[in-house]
Amino acid sequence: CRGQIALNVIPDHFWVMFLDPEFDLSVRYPAFLRVHQDDLKMPIEQGSLFPVLDLINNPYYRAIQHFFKARQDFYAAHYYQGLGYGAIWRGNRPGDSPLLTVYRHFDSASSHKGILGELPRTMWLIDYPLFERIYYALVAGFDVYGTMGHQLAIRLYMDTLRVEAESYFLEFMPTDVRKNMLQSWYGKISYRDIHAFQTTMPSGITFSTRDPKREFIEQLVGKWIPKSIGIRFDPINYLHAGEKYPPLPEKYNSREDYLQGLRSVARPGTAFVRLFNNYNANLAYLRIRMPKGKKDIVASLVVNRWHDNVTYLFGEKGTLDSSKDRIDVLKGFIGSYPNYFFDVTVAQMPDFLDLLENMQDTPEDIARLKQYGVNRSREDFWPHYDWLQQRFLQDQPVRAGIFDLNRYYFHAD
Repeated sequence: CRGQIALNVIPDHFWVMFLDPEFDLSVRYPAFLRVHQDDLKMPIEQGSLFPVLDLINNPYYRAIQHFFKARQDFYAAHYYQGLGYGAIWRGNRPGDSPLLTVYRHFDSASSHKGILGELPRTMWLIDYPLFERIYYALVAGFDVYGTMGHQLAIRLYMDTLRVEAESYFLEFMPTDVRKNMLQSWYGKISYRDIHAFQTTMPSGITFSTRDPKREFIEQLVGKWIPKSIGIRFDPINYLHAGEKYPPLPEKYNSREDYLQGLRSVARPGTAFVRLFNNYNANLAYLRIRMPKGKKDIVASLVVNRWHDNVTYLFGEKGTLDSSKDRIDVLKGFIGSYPNYFFDVTVAQMPDFLDLLENMQDTPEDIARLKQYGVNRSREDFWPHYDWLQQRFLQDQPVRAGIFDLNRYYFHAD
């Protein structure tokens, strides 16, 4: 994905799961889709020349809202006792991806198998009709060279698809928390203006904690998704129930000390993310040089910007709160448009982590950062780039491409 306005329809970090076909009523009763086929029409049917004035009385918005409500009523009548973990697709073979992580990097986005990062604010549940509409609206039918009317119509259409996916997930939560949970994802926007349709069916799960979202995903991963699928909780960024972010260690003598340091800088509102909070600071690649004879480590520093909501087309800055921004430290390569490279020896890691957590806007700390950063004006910039590019091709020979430097930090010094 590419483009700020297009990407401002999704949060910076969320997890996706899928409804099992055995529980998908559009699969079991395809006549339901035939009855509502007129409500499944999409703006792409008008091609790339969608008249912008047609959005004044948008027929596609009315249609999608009508289908959304009809779908919810159908599920409430059929699953009147609620849905449990068994309704979540668990995958059939090791290569399957029943759970996905989506990261937004300001004006690009990437998806990854598994659940990366800390527990996100929102989660999506996708069934077949929703999956197909997302694909055909945003991929197969989207024209990056289309008119403003075409792109605006798709952007507004995706707003409702996002609310659908969030609402489907909420059906697994206790009924008394659904409204407040959804409202918390939209900040000051009134519940009425979210335009969600929640079912009356109860959850098919009995929860034992006051944090049902965390309990749900921990039970799903721990007991429902087969171990052979290879999905585990993120060992650095995810906090299990009752855990808190640790402080930076006083000494770095073991692997656990370094993991503690990485977990510490993943807390919300560290000094680094508060200072560097513009659109050009969302994704960095970190090379950790190991002692001779050991393979260097590569990690991605993914900055998740807090948004009060992602409903509005414009005025994104007004929804941000840097005190709640956080860094996910992830092994390997995330995304395709790095904003910066860092090159640090393992002996320098304690100072580098201290800088991320406690950096001040002083000449001394700026100089420390420059010591580790690879500015675009450095004479050895391209050897750094070439090493990371080659490592990417080695680590992911099937999926790897060429890193795009169009979003690399622009200031040369």
